[in-house]
Amino acid sequence: MKQAELFIRALTISCLPWLVVSSQQYSRLATFSSSSAKPWRPSSQSVGREDITIRQQMYSKDYSSYFLDQEDWITDTKARSYSFHRRRTRPNQATITSRLTLINVATYLAQVIRPSLTAWGVKISNKILSGQELHRVITPMFLHGGLFHLFTNSQSLGNAGPSIEQIFGPGRFLATYLVSGIAGNLFSAYMSPNPSLGASGAVLGVISAYLVFLNRHEWLLGREGADMSTSIGATLLINVGMGFVMPMIDNYGHLGGAMGGAAMSYYFGPRLYYSDMMDGTRLLVDRPIVRLPRHIESIPEVVIKRISRMTRQIHVGRFTMDLPNKPWRRTRQTPRRWAPNRSIKPRNPP
Repeated sequence: MKQAELFIRALTISCLPWLVVSSQQYSRLATFSSSSAKPWRPSSQSVGREDITIRQQMYSKDYSSYFLDQEDWITDTKARSYSFHRRRTRPNQATITSRLTLINVATYLAQVIRPSLTAWGVKISNKILSGQELHRVITPMFLHGGLFHLFTNSQSLGNAGPSIEQIFGPGRFLATYLVSGIAGNLFSAYMSPNPSLGASGAVLGVISAYLVFLNRHEWLLGREGADMSTSIGATLLINVGMGFVMPMIDNYGHLGGAMGGAAMSYYFGPRLYYSDMMDGTRLLVDRPIVRLPRHIESIPEVVIKRISRMTRQIHVGRFTMDLPNKPWRRTRQTPRRWAPNRSIKPRNPP
């Protein structure tokens, strides 16, 4: 029992308490402003000497490689028109980020009620490498060692997740989160024999995927994207550095998750281009290196729509049940096809 208590206390600090990037900084790039999305268009605001130098470097750059012909991207199966996945329904509708947070909270409550769940799902290196219990590759990203551990990971995911989900879309965001968590657990199992659990590897993977997106689209986002990339890079370095200072932190899980998220963003993440249309307008086109099948990318959206439809039907059913009876309304009865007492045998001729 003493070893289990010490293990739980150690896990409460093996989280992500140094991810201090606020939600405003992450959501700053959620909407591409006209000045940052069009670096070739000069701004009417007064700028300083540094801004002028940066813009001179941007104007001197050749942007022809970031433009696609209309025929090229229409015939390419991997290219699609790009748009942010904003919520077009009720403002209080849950997103993939909020659902992942709810899953983590529900799993922690299950751990409190049934402590054996932690021992069943925690990462144990020898069992993973021997192939005996492969479920331990996935389950540790949903388990936590304490309230502080759960709070810090949920806060980090809540700050970074919504904006990244809008940029990547629900399908690619969920795939990046899961692959990052699995990659972190596999790398930790290979490099360290110590048990571990927590969603910090998956969260760091999502943030590193965002960093790859910012570096790839520096031509599109301008100085704002460069500043955000520097801030996120410093945050990742701080987390990795603190992992080396404190031995209780599973730093290999953080590194594996960050590498998995970066790889997902590089190969499957958005890779944006501009395309000149026939009517003179410009369209933003997403042409990733590897495109996930459409039915896989649309799984989260389809699930969310079905859950929302079921919820609406439940609310409508409750509302109609509370309505008073209206006797003046006649219920429609389906007419009978034949009378039950009448014989269908043909009559004999006289």
